[in-house]
Amino acid sequence: MPIPVSAETEVLARRLAAIRGQSIDEAVRTAVRDALARAERPATSCLTPDQQAKVNRMLARVKALPPLDDGGNPDADLYDEHGLPR
Repeated sequence: MPIPVSAETEVLARRLAAIRGQSIDEAVRTAVRDALARAERPATSCLTPDQQAKVNRMLARVKALPPLDDGGNPDADLYDEHGLPR
């Protein structure tokens, strides 16, 4: 059963087929197969296990730090209650 596609999709599929020297069916099948293989592949880190451990230790240290402010006005130290510079 044919899959209806937009005009843009058809143009792109034809361009890809021409570049690869394939039929439109082959080009679309290969492109979809490749996209599925990438999408189904588990995400892998480009870090070595040692590097990932270092990153995890740094993140733990950052999370343990106290907040920089109480969530109030970040300009409180710069201006008084009247909005004038301190």
